[in-house]
Amino acid sequence: MPPKIKFTPDSRRDIGSGYEKAWDAGRIDLAALGTTDLRYGFFEYPVDFTVDGHAFLSAARPPLIDIMFSLGRSMESLRTVGTAEIDFTENTYVIQLQLVGDQVQFTSTPRGVPTPHPSCSFEEYVSEARSFITDGVEYLELHYPALARNPAMSSLRELAAI
Repeated sequence: MPPKIKFTPDSRRDIGSGYEKAWDAGRIDLAALGTTDLRYGFFEYPVDFTVDGHAFLSAARPPLIDIMFSLGRSMESLRTVGTAEIDFTENTYVIQLQLVGDQVQFTSTPRGVPTPHPSCSFEEYVSEARSFITDGVEYLELHYPALARNPAMSSLRELAAI
């Protein structure tokens, strides 16, 4: 069963805490924000990530740009070393990926992943991760046009093309 990685935009947390006053005053320039600020301070939307029917994320609210970078880096790492991790700065949860032949096997911390481990083909994972990144970039740039000029978005486009 192919993996499914989806986000559901909402308006609950587009702007991170600590940025609200500056945003309301028009002092936030999304084109000029650093990658770290964008990765951890903005656009927290519900994300679902399932493999073989096992939910690794279910309506979790990670920062969208952070999960997009993590997925892009995981594709790179699987290609080069055969393993990858998707971790979350806001907690200790980690999704571990391992390339076994042409299959990507998934585990996570804390344990609770069924045996045999959920898996999908490498190409299915890459296709879904690319689609998630591309959809995220397109959504954010459509709703926040200034982001199109931010170097972080160019980096995400490059990761999606890997």
